[in-house]
Amino acid sequence: MTLRTLLLVVALLLATAVPASAHVRLLTSNPEPGQALDKPPSSVQLTFDEPLKAPPTITVTDPNGTPWLMGRPTQDNKVVTVPADSPYGPAGKYTINYRVTGQDGHLVVGDITFDITTSFGQPLAVQQEQPPPPQPQPVHDHTAASTQDDDGVPIGLWIFGIAVLLGVALALVIRQRRKGDKPAL
Repeated sequence: MTLRTLLLVVALLLATAVPASAHVRLLTSNPEPGQALDKPPSSVQLTFDEPLKAPPTITVTDPNGTPWLMGRPTQDNKVVTVPADSPYGPAGKYTINYRVTGQDGHLVVGDITFDITTSFGQPLAVQQEQPPPPQPQPVHDHTAASTQDDDGVPIGLWIFGIAVLLGVALALVIRQRRKGDKPAL
């Protein structure tokens, strides 16, 4: 094998490497991030860049951290809609927390904040007596630990490529030494 052959093998390995799919990303939301509303939305709608693999978890909390009553999420291709029905809420910043699993199996969590400019409804005695259920800690569009580098190429593919290159280089060295060890006729 010559150096040219080695370079050809390396080029073929790099050319045939299949990039891993990117993690699911939130494209748009309704309400939009930072949007100011004069009344609460009747639903929350999130649009992702790919269909989800599993049903999402979507919650809304008011400025005091009290969760809203949320309906069952429905998914239409890449759009997830969740009915929201909160009978009472103060004016202030509200947070939508989401946990979704993309087609690649990676969990993506994030949050969106919006404002409601005026308080609405009347507090219910039942709401004041029951403590709110624990909520997941919001994370801003970070993905779960993965076995990929920053470009989305699986680490295993890099290790395989390096092992092949080292094997080819070792074979070349051994071949060159054998040629040099043969007695001249």
